[in-house]
Amino acid sequence: MNWSEMRVAIVGTGRSGIAAAAALLQRGATLELYDRDMQLDALEQLIAHLEDAPADPDMEITIAEFPQQDVPDWESPPDLIIVSPALPPSHPLFEGARAHGVPIWSEIELGYRLAKAPIIAITGTNAKTTTAALIHHLLTHAGIRAHLCGNIAGTESDQTLTTAALKAQPDEWLVAEVSSFQLQNIHQFRPRIAVITTITPDHLDYHGSFEAYARAKGRLLENLTPDDWAVLNGNDAGIQQLLKWLRAENCPGLLNVERAGHLILNPASLWGDEDLKALSPACGGEGMGMGEGALLAATVARIVGCSEAQIQTALASFRGVPHRMEFVAEIKGVRFINNSMCTNAAALDYSLRLAPKPCIVIAGGVDKNDSAEQLADAIRRYCRAAMLIGRDGERIGACLSAAGYTNWRYAGTLERAVEQAFALAQSGETVILAPGCASFDQFRNFIERGERFRACVRTLSERGQG
Repeated sequence: MNWSEMRVAIVGTGRSGIAAAAALLQRGATLELYDRDMQLDALEQLIAHLEDAPADPDMEITIAEFPQQDVPDWESPPDLIIVSPALPPSHPLFEGARAHGVPIWSEIELGYRLAKAPIIAITGTNAKTTTAALIHHLLTHAGIRAHLCGNIAGTESDQTLTTAALKAQPDEWLVAEVSSFQLQNIHQFRPRIAVITTITPDHLDYHGSFEAYARAKGRLLENLTPDDWAVLNGNDAGIQQLLKWLRAENCPGLLNVERAGHLILNPASLWGDEDLKALSPACGGEGMGMGEGALLAATVARIVGCSEAQIQTALASFRGVPHRMEFVAEIKGVRFINNSMCTNAAALDYSLRLAPKPCIVIAGGVDKNDSAEQLADAIRRYCRAAMLIGRDGERIGACLSAAGYTNWRYAGTLERAVEQAFALAQSGETVILAPGCASFDQFRNFIERGERFRACVRTLSERGQG
């Protein structure tokens, strides 16, 4: 594409919008940046992003506020719109763009168009970040150059696909976590290897239904060719349902990899019994296993060219990802685990199943999927006690009481929950932050929530209680 002749509107000046703007400015595009709450430092962020790769000094850029319920008042529509993943599909911008024939891309579509390196793309409701990080770890341990990118928030590898695509050479790999929000606005995006970990109800407030959410995830498969691979957790009911829909509609990408023998639904079938035993040990550090995520990652590494010995050695040295089953400390024999990224009922069930027992959970926040009963059920089955916080904590507690589970209390804040959980815990037990809910009632995001949990635990230790 001749970017220097294009006028591009970027809606949203978060990390993906700024990364897209920087890449396009370097290619001479004329840019318009829009945001609902446009801050004056947006241009400063962009300039900082360009320090190592300056754009044309004559670059043309406009910054303006984006109307919340309408579309910008364009005298003439732009040639392309790149949208923030936070913009819901119901926003009038999408209908307006269609009416004017203007394509709408997500940032990962731009990253794909600019990339020279092949892409391993990982999506799913749960375990996608850890699976992506483990794939990257396995490849680099084997001497294969790879760049971890995408939605790896809260880690040292927090860079967008577009940013990484500009660095990666053709003989390297891009290992990208991608979201349902991003996938619903792709066109040609095509990973060399597509990975789906799980699909369970999530982000229903955004997508409107489980089917719409699952189909957004499924777009990861639609452009695959017979030379590509799809590595899926075939044991997952949501993935099985998605495959039924896609097969019924003759999804070209799915049919391509299936006919080529490149659709892997049972990764365990590729490994011998002894190999499977070697893949099972704790891959998250300090005794937290990854389960099926480790098997998916190992299978991808094998496809890329890693030997079984390299994979097994690398698994033993993987220490997990911040805010995902992260061991924080042990105080007076009580282990503290930070799983702040746990934001839905399926994630809560999975993380509590993996957590060392007996355990006391800190859960609650904004139940974005109206799943209080499912959250309560997971707590009741796996936890000795529960400290509940946030907007919907008491509602979860009411569901626990209705099920006959009485060892819970509403602590309200994370600080009080940590104090109360530690007071109750005995040596040999685990206190795990696994909210099962979104964080935005009390925190900016799950990262801030996880960091606050770490700080609370650190305070306990500094009081001389350790």
